[in-house]
Amino acid sequence: MKHAIICITSLMLTLFANGQTKLTTTEKASYNRFLNKGIETYNAGRLNEALESFKRAEALDPDAWKLNYWMAACHYELNSYYTAENYILNAVRNMPENEEGDAVFYELNGKINHRLDKVDNAITAFKKCAILMGTKMAKSYGISMYIEQCELMIQAKKQGYTSLRKPLSIQLNSLEDEYAPILINGETLFFTARRPETTGETADPDDSKYFEDVYKAQWNPITADFEIDYEFFKNINTAGFDALSYINSNGTYALLTVNTSMTEKTTKGSDLFEISSETPYVWEAPTIIKKKGLNTDFFEGSATSTEGAETGDLMLFVSDRNSDVSGLDLFMCTRNESTFGEVTVLPKQINSLGNETTPMLSADGKYLFFSSDELPGYGGYDIFYSVNENGVWSNPINLGPEINSVNHDTHFSYNSSTKKAVFASLAEKEGYFSFDLYTVDLAGKEFPFTK
Repeated sequence: MKHAIICITSLMLTLFANGQTKLTTTEKASYNRFLNKGIETYNAGRLNEALESFKRAEALDPDAWKLNYWMAACHYELNSYYTAENYILNAVRNMPENEEGDAVFYELNGKINHRLDKVDNAITAFKKCAILMGTKMAKSYGISMYIEQCELMIQAKKQGYTSLRKPLSIQLNSLEDEYAPILINGETLFFTARRPETTGETADPDDSKYFEDVYKAQWNPITADFEIDYEFFKNINTAGFDALSYINSNGTYALLTVNTSMTEKTTKGSDLFEISSETPYVWEAPTIIKKKGLNTDFFEGSATSTEGAETGDLMLFVSDRNSDVSGLDLFMCTRNESTFGEVTVLPKQINSLGNETTPMLSADGKYLFFSSDELPGYGGYDIFYSVNENGVWSNPINLGPEINSVNHDTHFSYNSSTKKAVFASLAEKEGYFSFDLYTVDLAGKEFPFTK
């Protein structure tokens, strides 16, 4: 889905300071230069560079409301939602009586409050944005969807619900991003993280987050927590991005996403790789899947598979190859020991005009779990499931506010033997939001996949 930024030019066309600080002509020129540079680099996706320019403008005129808006926008994209809230409140306070924010201003105000679960404030801002945009444009750019998400959460709070989610491990959840958990028999955990000790110690210059590595952790009954085995993936992780998304039940087959385009350049972009071994969990470096129509010049990732089908297993993965009409979509093909079948896209009741990602298939292929940022939910990415009946996927069903939040919830992985699931969700630590690992006990819950 498109992001609602069409009104951004209205803020860019009027870049003069309107704050409380009286600037000299020279100071005003410097202020506008720093502000314009910040906006330019922000729109180019270089967030930390943009933030530095905005800080230099802030040193000259900290009360300028437009500057405070852009500081809020930058911190929002960097997941510093409380800092973003402070700046957007400053922008509101310092806005002159003869001026008013445009639709983009109120959209950002709404999104910040939404991420902080202040849904009453969020829906007020989103409704103001919708009025300024008009009904047709508000629907086209997702504002109507944001309003519906807020209304759904407000209704859920009125009805009362108990959150079932619990942090998986205080030892594993750091200030950095941890996600894509795969829990084997409740004792062996695989996950992906963006930590300082990543192979190559390389950080993305746009958001200063480290590249991905895959980790393995083992449950220690003495300490009653997980301990990371740093040696397990030492020969598998590259200096680029590495993310594990599937392991079969006996540990002899795995699927990964690898992207070394910014480091060793052994891939053109994000591609699907596989690991095959005769001995469980004795793994060597993965190999790229060579199948026409599977790995393309577009993004491919988050592959999952069924297990043990006589006619070939079903493999699902994510790609943005249809990005001209939608965002990330789910695709599928058959997989057996010798080849992969033709790639097809999943039906439209699953693939929305937004983004669908992090699929997980049950071993028998009857249930598909995935996340979407446009199907009806509570905010950000919500987790859904769909049932395969005689080859036809049902309409997706939201797992509900007991599991989903107003933030991003992804990488849902369910274990039918333990009746427990693990997943990733944005969590706040020291004022900053990053992905943490969560678990949920679904024993006795009224889901068809738990029976």
